[in-house]
Amino acid sequence: MMAEQPEIVPLDDQVNQQLLEDHAGERTGWYVVGSQKYCFPSRYAAEAHNFLNIKTRKDDVWISTFPRSGTTLTQELVWMVMNDCDYEGAKRGLWERSPFLEVCLFFHPKTLEKFVRENEGNFERQKYILGMSVPVYEYIDEMESPRVIKTHFPPSLLPLDLDENGGKVIYMARNPKDVVISYYHLLKLWRTSDYLNTFEHFVNQFINGHVPWGPFWSHVQEGWEKQHQENYLFLFYEDVVKDLKGTIRSVAEFLNKPMDDEAVDKLADHLHISNFKKNPAVNFEDHKEIGILNKDGQGFIRQGKERGTSLEFSQELKQLVDDWIEEHYQQTDLRFPVKQSNGNA
Repeated sequence: MMAEQPEIVPLDDQVNQQLLEDHAGERTGWYVVGSQKYCFPSRYAAEAHNFLNIKTRKDDVWISTFPRSGTTLTQELVWMVMNDCDYEGAKRGLWERSPFLEVCLFFHPKTLEKFVRENEGNFERQKYILGMSVPVYEYIDEMESPRVIKTHFPPSLLPLDLDENGGKVIYMARNPKDVVISYYHLLKLWRTSDYLNTFEHFVNQFINGHVPWGPFWSHVQEGWEKQHQENYLFLFYEDVVKDLKGTIRSVAEFLNKPMDDEAVDKLADHLHISNFKKNPAVNFEDHKEIGILNKDGQGFIRQGKERGTSLEFSQELKQLVDDWIEEHYQQTDLRFPVKQSNGNA
């Protein structure tokens, strides 16, 4: 089945220019997609058709989240469940085991050239960088089943044969007060984005939907509205960190991969923040040496703690975000749970 491509148009000139100044990694411009006006870097305009027309399989598991909503934790959990807790196999890099579908969109050709040039004389690093920029759709058909695929695309931009083929989707949502600060640090950490502006500026862009893969509320509402669909499992990040063992059991049941208590306990320990942060297969610390991550930036896996009361939030900013959340609460029955004080980001 051929997918029907949503409308893709350049972002408003003034906003576009501001985003180009703020995100040094994107050199061409920004586009908005579909009726919800999802915001993407320029490469999406050329690649959209290919993403929408990926051939899915009935035993696929797709993980869809807004960025910084517990995606990496969910990936590792799901891959382990689907692969019978293969701890030896899990030593391989997570994105090798469970590819990030649209990571190529972050690699603008000029930024890619810069990374390759910075690693002149190191063929292995150059090969790795070039490999990250290769669209996953070019090799996804060669992957062995069951495939576990990560994406930040909302449900409406996933391959259109997904529901028809019965592939399973796990959608994870996280309180936007925690997402916004974690996302800000991520975009500063990854030199593919290389965000240059202030946190206050970013918060206003986040609220207006002018961030990569935004707007936030449209994204999570799509996942929320799919929760009663048989092939969807909707999770709140706050519930996951509150009851990790219960989440493992729920995910295992959803994926038809039952686990005994001993296996659940061991996997919960593997996923605990104190171990997760030190796991080289998921924390991407080696990307700092390659130059894809800023060497003086924070880690990819942060503390996972509630950030809404962080010192980075002025009282005015906190009130702004609270009012924005309350405004959207008037339009949906989605409510974010109260978050616990530990977890994974």
